[in-house]
Amino acid sequence: MTVEVVVVGSGLNALGVMRSLGHDVESILVTQENVAARYTKFGKKHFVASTTDNKIISELQQLGAQIDGRPVLLLTEEKTVALVSENRAILAEYFQFLLPTHTQLLGLQSKSDFQLMAEKSGSLIPKALIMSEATDIEAEALTFPCVFKPLYQDKAYSQRFKKAYKMHNWADVKALYAEISPIMPDMILQEWIEGEDSDIYFNLMYVAENGDVVTSFSGRKVRSWPLNVGGTASCTSTKEHHHTLHQQTKTFVESIGYVGLIGMEYKFDVNRKGFYMIEPTVGRTDYQHEIAALSGCNILKAIVDFHLGGSIKDLVSPSSYNEVLWFDEISDANALAHGGIKMADEPSKKFGALFRFSDLGPYFFAFKQKVKRRLNIS
Repeated sequence: MTVEVVVVGSGLNALGVMRSLGHDVESILVTQENVAARYTKFGKKHFVASTTDNKIISELQQLGAQIDGRPVLLLTEEKTVALVSENRAILAEYFQFLLPTHTQLLGLQSKSDFQLMAEKSGSLIPKALIMSEATDIEAEALTFPCVFKPLYQDKAYSQRFKKAYKMHNWADVKALYAEISPIMPDMILQEWIEGEDSDIYFNLMYVAENGDVVTSFSGRKVRSWPLNVGGTASCTSTKEHHHTLHQQTKTFVESIGYVGLIGMEYKFDVNRKGFYMIEPTVGRTDYQHEIAALSGCNILKAIVDFHLGGSIKDLVSPSSYNEVLWFDEISDANALAHGGIKMADEPSKKFGALFRFSDLGPYFFAFKQKVKRRLNIS
């Protein structure tokens, strides 16, 4: 069996990756059966019970043994990245992928370790306090408002609490922490950067083993959900700030010797007029990689071409970016309904995360599931 790319994931992120690769490469999506992504018309499908538990390693081994050559492996979920990193020696026999050292990868996935790395590299990053059950909180340590969020992803936490909270005083932090700590004792309190959700920017970059930048794209959020503290509800490209964001990310990855795929999120401080690092995404894609492809800077194809023997090409000039908007239909509708701001120069050409005339299967599956839930049909 000839395959050039194996994509692992079950969410909208994986769907966006498959659509970005399209019919131009031979691909397989390793996913669960009862998810929207499996109904995309792009690529073949290989079903597993879960893409994030330990069994995924043996399942990838078995799949890899059936494929001629070593296809490129693209990951879309944080837990999968950690598992693949732990088992990189085993999987390298079957797949091509590039990750930083396991220690560095785990450090960048940790908000506390990333905070220290960014400070040591001289990068702009908001001041922060790492909180644990043993933390002796000092009121003068930070200036409010602050954002309060867990140090790492946790299912039990996400089932009961928000992704992040905007806090205005120590009394509220202590009260909320008393509620959260039995489930998630490790939290970070970080000074708030003033600005709107549309002041959140990102740079997506892939760094070769020798440190050369293979590809780079910069964009900005338009809206988040929940407002101010949530994930990407809609996003677009940024032409005017690409050079600055690219250089800041490049300086950081060079300072720590990072290789592979990284996405760095920034927020523009409207008072201090600078881009402050918020958090990285390492070793995997996220929603924002599809806006790169839709904008005419197909980072994922550039990565595949590079691994399949292509040379590093000139980076796509931001002046040639298409003016388009990517949006998560549910999250963006919620953001707009609850006061999310519509930008004056918001692109009129829009692409939904689910609905595409060119690939209707995922949307119809999601719609069918919605009807079943309303009718209480199992």
